[in-house]
Amino acid sequence: MVEQVIKCGDALTLLKEYPDEYFDCVITDPPYKLGTSSVKVNTDGTINDKKRNRWLKKNADEDNQALVKTGQMIQNIPKFEEWLPEVYRVLKKGCHAYIMINGRNFAELQIKAEKVGFKFQNDLTWLKQNSTPNKFYMKSTERILMLRKGKERYINDMGASDVFYVKNPVGKKIHITEKPAELFRQMIVQSTNIGDKVLDCFGGGGAIVVACKETSREGHMIELLSKNCEIARKRLLETEIDYIQGGLFCQE
Repeated sequence: MVEQVIKCGDALTLLKEYPDEYFDCVITDPPYKLGTSSVKVNTDGTINDKKRNRWLKKNADEDNQALVKTGQMIQNIPKFEEWLPEVYRVLKKGCHAYIMINGRNFAELQIKAEKVGFKFQNDLTWLKQNSTPNKFYMKSTERILMLRKGKERYINDMGASDVFYVKNPVGKKIHITEKPAELFRQMIVQSTNIGDKVLDCFGGGGAIVVACKETSREGHMIELLSKNCEIARKRLLETEIDYIQGGLFCQE
């Protein structure tokens, strides 16, 4: 059985523990700025939110503080230029990186990724099959920036669409920005082989390492919150290997 590795701590520190060109693929859903907010963490650990931001849970300051510190709020979000160089360093030449992002931050992410050496590969779309209320248009999609390191490499199924049709989890979620493991399975089988190493440096509730186990890849997850690490470990115990596909080989 292929091992799944979960490291609990700050990605900016833990990424430095990996050697150069260690991973065959990177897939991650990083925290990023969602919009303006008055949310702050006071010195005593309580939440100062004059407008009562819609992401905050009432009467749950411990959870609220955790959301802020992990980047789900506007505060303490790691800048792209802080972690992109390390992600580029640990990815093998000729391999792919997939980064979940929204429209507001797509251009900045692409510019800063190319600045550290990544090459633009594609602008992918996840059609969630449900919509989020918005002041302008209902939001039913999310974007994925696909990058490569080094020379161009084909995906396994070159006839695949650039739109992922995967239902979004609704109701009670494991993680506030939870995404379905099936979404990541599709990326994994397109850009890796059985046994390859896949990095998720902002693990959240563990959907990507779950997808790695399902597809017999070696997933490496980094997550700041210990409670999320425990959630991911539990999910892995309940996950069966049920989908195996591969054929792409990264080359120097």
